[in-house]
Amino acid sequence: IVRDPVVVTASLPRFMAPGDKAMLRLDIANTDGPAGDYQLSVDSQGLVAADIPVSGMTVALAKGGKKAVSVMLSANEPGNGKLTVRLARAAGPVVEQVLDVPVRAPVLPVSERKIVTLAANGGSIMLDRDFMASFMPASATLSVGVSRAAGLDVPSLLYALDRYPYGCAEQTTSRALPLLYLSEVATAAGLGDDAEIKKRVQGAIRRVSGFQAASGSFGMWGPGSDNLWLDSYVTDFLTRAREKGFAVSDEVLTLALDNLQNSLSYDDNISTKGNEIAYALYVLARNRRAPIGDLRYYVDAKLAEFSSPLAKAQLAASLGLYGEKARSEKAFAIAYSAVTASASGYQRDDYGTPLRDRAAILALAAEARPGLSFVPDMVRAVSRARLARTYTSTQENAWLLLAARALYASQNGITLNVNGALFKGNYAGRFNADTIGAGVQISNTSPVSVDAAVTVTGIPAKPLPAGGNGFEISRTYYNLKGEAIDPSMVAQNERFVVVLKVTELNSWNSRVVVSDLLPAGFEIANPSLLSSANMSNFTWLDKTSVAHSEFRNDRFVAALNRSS
Repeated sequence: IVRDPVVVTASLPRFMAPGDKAMLRLDIANTDGPAGDYQLSVDSQGLVAADIPVSGMTVALAKGGKKAVSVMLSANEPGNGKLTVRLARAAGPVVEQVLDVPVRAPVLPVSERKIVTLAANGGSIMLDRDFMASFMPASATLSVGVSRAAGLDVPSLLYALDRYPYGCAEQTTSRALPLLYLSEVATAAGLGDDAEIKKRVQGAIRRVSGFQAASGSFGMWGPGSDNLWLDSYVTDFLTRAREKGFAVSDEVLTLALDNLQNSLSYDDNISTKGNEIAYALYVLARNRRAPIGDLRYYVDAKLAEFSSPLAKAQLAASLGLYGEKARSEKAFAIAYSAVTASASGYQRDDYGTPLRDRAAILALAAEARPGLSFVPDMVRAVSRARLARTYTSTQENAWLLLAARALYASQNGITLNVNGALFKGNYAGRFNADTIGAGVQISNTSPVSVDAAVTVTGIPAKPLPAGGNGFEISRTYYNLKGEAIDPSMVAQNERFVVVLKVTELNSWNSRVVVSDLLPAGFEIANPSLLSSANMSNFTWLDKTSVAHSEFRNDRFVAALNRSS
């Protein structure tokens, strides 16, 4: 048996909330150490405080003896708190362990965005801690992007994707796809390079590869088949990753491309599957596996039948990859003229929104060589569309970041003074309450006006009012007999059932993720209850079919596919 001469076993909460107090219990067993007085200390960071003298406390241990010590903990600010427990005797031995104590606020972070126009030849803005006043100080992050298109501010888009907590195939791909080009965009934005980028991208490649079925298709939450659009999206990511030098399995990519070709051989109904067909052809063309005759036929004779402007742009980009310059430019022009049309009137199973489609068209057009004349107008249109949105999806953020490369290709003429330092081109930065210091002064010294997009993300200092957008959500608590209870009156170790009722206020097809944060001090006792086979004792509960579920230390997550 390999163990410490004195064994210290810690029992502590899975997580705490700011303002909480909890007891840390330390069970000390002197299994092989000498008898005597031991000095116990608990060192803590600012996020979590331990109520124990700085000098520690003396614990007398007999040979083979045991002691239990309780230490009061206080949680101050959200973040990853750590405690270092050290038990030592002057002549030895010394036992030390580090304990993680996550501190999570009862609400998720929110973002506030403000756009300030900096006039030519002297317009300025001072960024300081006042921008973060409505957030908990330790949680607040301020990002700023200065450019001619405030809707494409790289820092806030990167941060929004980086903190997205779920991991289905679409979300994993959306988070990783822009990272393939992050060094390119971030260098132009002044953010520098991220040493963790390659590790993140490679991890995403491994994860989505694990979602591949034997047929080559990809499931949303595991191996399986979802739809042709998702297959194309994941294969697009894997293709681009290989182009950027990342390790992608030959077998995985070949199987994925074979699946796209096989799907197109029997699914050619443009009226219902045009979006999926166009994307699959684009990915195949990027791998030089799309039939050039089919591409010409679709563009010359069938382009009007593809219902979305993005599908038209994907066909245009496909021909451009084969050097068909004239046809490609003609199709791009048709896509651009259709981009302002309504996105309604056809079924979508591709996470499509007008903003996502505009950003994706801009990203494809920005890659075209030679450059297309409408790109500057598209930059402005995409920026306006993003600024009009309160919330954006992972899809929208991913394609907005890819579109941002077009913005940085046309940044000439911008000069800025940032705290006395001269910057040429677009500027981007990220600060917290510590790094912002006495403030950051940004002045526009160029002859044209520019926009500063200031985004502050963090935990609100005051509780937000109840609200909703498209859904009504209620939470009810019951004892095991099905009787309603008050959760504030439950006793320690008492079990009860939480029932979430989610009502959709529309009849759209949708993929819904329900995330219910647990109060600190509570934990999920029996995750397997979601399985209908384990609900025989709860006949009073309605059964719900879920596509995926997670039971984390601090929350319950369920994904549902809803049809109209």
